[in-house]
Amino acid sequence: MALESPIAYWNGLATAADDGQLFLDPAAARHCDKACTEYLSTLETNKDLAFKLGNVKGMGTFESGIALARKFSQKAVGGPNNLVDVLQSHIDVVTAMQAVFRKFFVTAEDVDEHNATSIGQHGPR
Repeated sequence: MALESPIAYWNGLATAADDGQLFLDPAAARHCDKACTEYLSTLETNKDLAFKLGNVKGMGTFESGIALARKFSQKAVGGPNNLVDVLQSHIDVVTAMQAVFRKFFVTAEDVDEHNATSIGQHGPR
């Protein structure tokens, strides 16, 4: 059996949350959301820095130096399994995680707001 991708896994959790099959305390979800926001910032910063590694210089003028500089440049940007693409895949997963966490406190806020509005219009029951 093939393993599902991390994105598919988190999308499955999002579906379970929407269907009422997954529960998380809203306060815990907020902490997870905050951690995701902080980690996304770090990943984005590192991705921006990785782009700067895409043009390696200083390996000399011999063919071997030029080939080595090209190889290092492609490990950063554009080559197979390069750093920029790997960081983007992590960004995509953390964004999917954050969407799941937000379902728990955004939903709770919506329910609270609805209840407050209902009480304001009809009084407590």
